[in-house]
Amino acid sequence: MRWNKAGFALVIFVLGWLVPISGATPEPQLTVYTAQASYSVSVLDRGGKPYISVTDLLSPLGASSPQLKNKEWRMELNKAEIRFSPDKDKATVRGHQADLGGRVLVEEGRVLVPLDAALPLLSRSLNTMVDFHRPARRIFIGSGFTRFYAQFKNEDQSSLVLNFSQPVKPDVSHDQDRTTLLFRKEPIVSETSKQLFGDGAIQSLIYSEDNGTASLTVTGNAALEITRSDDGKTITLQPEKPAVEAVAESTPQNEPATTEGQRHTPEFFVMIDPSHGGSDKGASFGSKLLEKDITLRLARELHKELEERGIASRLLRDGDIEIGLERRAEITNEQHAGIYVALHAGFPGHGVRVYSPLLNDPQQIAGRFLPWESAQSAALARSQAVAQAVTAEMRKKGLSVASMGVPLRPLNNMVGPAIAVELAPEGDGLQSLENQKRQNAVASAIASGIAQARIQMGARP
Repeated sequence: MRWNKAGFALVIFVLGWLVPISGATPEPQLTVYTAQASYSVSVLDRGGKPYISVTDLLSPLGASSPQLKNKEWRMELNKAEIRFSPDKDKATVRGHQADLGGRVLVEEGRVLVPLDAALPLLSRSLNTMVDFHRPARRIFIGSGFTRFYAQFKNEDQSSLVLNFSQPVKPDVSHDQDRTTLLFRKEPIVSETSKQLFGDGAIQSLIYSEDNGTASLTVTGNAALEITRSDDGKTITLQPEKPAVEAVAESTPQNEPATTEGQRHTPEFFVMIDPSHGGSDKGASFGSKLLEKDITLRLARELHKELEERGIASRLLRDGDIEIGLERRAEITNEQHAGIYVALHAGFPGHGVRVYSPLLNDPQQIAGRFLPWESAQSAALARSQAVAQAVTAEMRKKGLSVASMGVPLRPLNNMVGPAIAVELAPEGDGLQSLENQKRQNAVASAIASGIAQARIQMGARP
């Protein structure tokens, strides 16, 4: 699916998912994102202070309509009673007072509260994590963020590929040297506000939030055309191609022209390999705790963390099945994985150990075939870079970690970057191996390290 400035209006009419961005100043709004949907709430000016309607804020979440009883306006949400008293600056939620940041207003039966009241009302009534981006007026309920990863390719024709963890449908506008993607309903977040790519056709990517929306602005010195993948998770921007007359006359009949849409770059993905499985139980930690189960849980957590960062991943096994070491390498190499991560759990020691391949006697690569025991030769430096990045992220999270090179199968049999991560017990004993909080921290560190390494490597498979 592709569009450019020349055919912009036609594409909007036919496809229906692109809407031109109006130059008029939009009305102030608050956007609330939940796992099921997102919705907007009008922000009103009352004496120079932003206010919102409690009905507009809470009703989409299942709250009852406000009812006046004994001079109090009462609502119920998530089995929690919420009480508002006109002209008071506090509300009662689940029997406890909540500071609203200003007094309650009632206009023709409509209960209004300051914008800042949204955070305490939602967090206390829903009993869940609520993240309020106050300057941009964006509220996230739960952890259903949509993350993205930007991949810049400076090849024959430069391009910028945006990979999202969830499908997106941005509004698009072009203004001279910039293209803006505006996300009205998607819970897009980013830890980076600006990325620079040089002084070519695509020069920078800027992330910003404002008035209940998020936007990505790409600047450069050329008009850009945009391609969106069928699943809505990838958007590619690249310079428009100049119009060429009579192309058919200059193209040999036996050599059909290749369009950009026909070129295929292998998808970058991480192969996650939970070690052992089936009759191969791995290490045993007591009568019920087995390495094969620990690694599978950790693998699923890592898969989720990578997806949240917009990085595709696959589990080499997603059940209790046995796969030989050579077969694990064959599957990974056949599918051209961008990075291979083996997960282990065991003794001795404590903390986390990150392993990179170590070739005792690297064999020279001659011809088209790679020696099986040193297939890793060409990717060794990249494997070490991935291990270093993952180790650094572990330390940032305060995890006890050691990094080393080992001649470990199947790492040496991989033709692409490969590492192994081993989880060992912490000070509180074997239970730390299945501690969810610890597994989350380890998985998050691995995913962040891979994201950093991928930038350094240019996302090469």
